[in-house]
Amino acid sequence: MQLRILIVLALVMGCKGKKDAEKTPERSDASTPPTEDLDGDGVTEEGGDCDDEDEWVHPGRTEDCDGVDDNCNGLIDEGFTDVDDDGIADCVDSEECDGIDNDGDGEVDEGFDRDGDGLADCPTEEVCDGIDNDEDGLIDEGFDEDGDGFNACGDRADCDDLDPNVHPDAVEVAGDLTDNDCDLLVDEGLWASGDLVISEVMFNPNAVRDTDGEWFELTNRSGRMVALNGLELRSEGDEAVRLSADELLLLPPGSQAVLGNNADSTSNGFVDVDAAYSGVFLSNESDRISVLADGVLLDAVSWDDGETMPDPSGYSLSLDPSMTDSFENDDPMAWCTAGAPWADGSDWGSPGLPNHPCPQFDGDGDGWTGDAGDCDDTDATVYPGAPEVSVGVDNDCDGVVAARPVANADYDLSASSLIAGGSIYLDGTGSYDPDGGSLSYAWTVDEMPEGSGGWISDPGSSMPWFYPDVPGAYGVSLVVSDGALESSPSRITFEID
Repeated sequence: MQLRILIVLALVMGCKGKKDAEKTPERSDASTPPTEDLDGDGVTEEGGDCDDEDEWVHPGRTEDCDGVDDNCNGLIDEGFTDVDDDGIADCVDSEECDGIDNDGDGEVDEGFDRDGDGLADCPTEEVCDGIDNDEDGLIDEGFDEDGDGFNACGDRADCDDLDPNVHPDAVEVAGDLTDNDCDLLVDEGLWASGDLVISEVMFNPNAVRDTDGEWFELTNRSGRMVALNGLELRSEGDEAVRLSADELLLLPPGSQAVLGNNADSTSNGFVDVDAAYSGVFLSNESDRISVLADGVLLDAVSWDDGETMPDPSGYSLSLDPSMTDSFENDDPMAWCTAGAPWADGSDWGSPGLPNHPCPQFDGDGDGWTGDAGDCDDTDATVYPGAPEVSVGVDNDCDGVVAARPVANADYDLSASSLIAGGSIYLDGTGSYDPDGGSLSYAWTVDEMPEGSGGWISDPGSSMPWFYPDVPGAYGVSLVVSDGALESSPSRITFEID
């Protein structure tokens, strides 16, 4: 009987609890603030607990630096330092790569030095340099000006980012004088041995420091305009170097270009260098300079310490201008030392200009070489013993420049009669030849009055007489000759009564 009463009571209480639970409002009902302290921290949500599921968060407690409003006053981590003033306390802030000490530890951008150079590698605005500066996974975006898929940055740079037909994957167009594929060479595929000939070499200057004044000259024998960009230069013992420039280095057919390792004319001996190189040096004793293009050996020249080639100091090694190709300049006998300086105070040579003939050759075909005494082997009228036929020229190579003779027309006033039918005694003996040669005379009447038949007794004489037959104005001129050159006319006038 007692057991039955207990079971009934339990059932009644269970039903009562169920009903009470149905009457208790849920916490999600915002219209009825909860009165229960869910986290057991002594403060209910109604009492101001801003997180009644965290016993460490409630009004009145001390704020911790943890990124939480621990004391429920609406502020987070108040009272703690915020060096970068970003609203996040240093104790919970994280360092950013921005040049600021974000976490207040006294260090700036720690942890961002990826290359170990002591400097933070912070993302910046993208720069055309082959690097992902802004760390967005793209390299040099926004720098392809012509839209050909290549920009002017990095290893495979577009050498003309304004022309969509020029880029590293383009096909070279023969003869257009353009580096279409951006490999530094222009018109590769057209180069052949002998297109460029080494025609002069300065390997041992005296006027300036040796390496400052070294240069060599190329002559274009290809018959077409060529660009020197991308040529490969080599000397014995040095690494090959490529000739590069910001602009096209064009060389017309038959013209010369000077290449040197110092383009400053104030320190290289007054040489106008067309293109400068670095890393190639010319030995004073023996060496070999080679020029290549696209793997083709265009020309090479070797020299020794005076055994077969000249061994100049302060003079260039000069190829005779009659030796025009890359085979002829292999002959040591085709070379000589330069014959004149190219500027005041310079060494001797002709950089960028046609070379003077070498004295071992008869350059003008007059039968005389420079070694035999021809003082100008470019002029067939100049050789030892030649007649002096050119004013201002030492035709006979005697060291005296030919001069024009001088005429001096005069007359003997005391013996002459200045009346019609009289005689005037002319005198040309005051004429002379500065070179000391003998003279011939030529008198002419170049003015007389109307109706006159005046005449000169012997026009080829130095002292003829002149017959004026009617009154009026007369003029007589004299020209003298030394057999090669004539003088300017010398003239006298008369007024005959």
